[in-house]
Amino acid sequence: MTDFHYFAVPTATDPGTLNPVYELLDFPIAMGKAEDIVLTGPAPEKPLVDGREVTDPRLIKALSVPVELDRAEVLDRSSKLAGVLRAMGVVPESGAKLTIAEDVPPLARALGLLAAARVGLVVDLRAGSGGATSGAGAGVGADSDQNTVVLHSIEAEPIEPGRASVRVTRSRFEGVGVTIGSETANLDQAMRDSRVEFAAVVPLAPDHTLLLTDDGEITAGSSLDWYRNEVLSAS
Repeated sequence: MTDFHYFAVPTATDPGTLNPVYELLDFPIAMGKAEDIVLTGPAPEKPLVDGREVTDPRLIKALSVPVELDRAEVLDRSSKLAGVLRAMGVVPESGAKLTIAEDVPPLARALGLLAAARVGLVVDLRAGSGGATSGAGAGVGADSDQNTVVLHSIEAEPIEPGRASVRVTRSRFEGVGVTIGSETANLDQAMRDSRVEFAAVVPLAPDHTLLLTDDGEITAGSSLDWYRNEVLSAS
């Protein structure tokens, strides 16, 4: 296992601890690479400013370009989402799993994957998992509990930034919600709530499972290339 900066150094009796998100985001930023573009997305169908749809033709033209996020913003948004999940009661250590519906925009999907890895939350990407179907609350049934976490699209009005608790910043989760058990939250609002703390990176054992795929499990220690190739546009 190369390319990792261990939180706890491996010994003859201890495999040590690490986290792939630390290697892709936190450490490069500490090395002065905060402004590198690492995540790109398609041009928005409906450009937004402060959560509101733009109607001025000149602004629409100026904003209808592919989205580029630098490493600093990707860290900011993914650690914020991880903090939102924790604030909503998600405890990765309890066996919680995240699924992502097909209708979640690519940028929100990527940020969701990074947020989950940051705190050691397992993501189920297998065909037929709860997030493999689209729609609000996809995969959430009557027997759902706090271990069932689903990222999906929702129909919601833009959140006004006038309240002190709502930051005037792009959430990157407009029109996206998270359902935990039987409760659904508007992530556009939660991601801009200044009262929600950002989540610190969690040291993980190398054999800690982060991803469930149709090809098998991917552990923290073997996941670095997967996140580089499947999540980030450049790293």
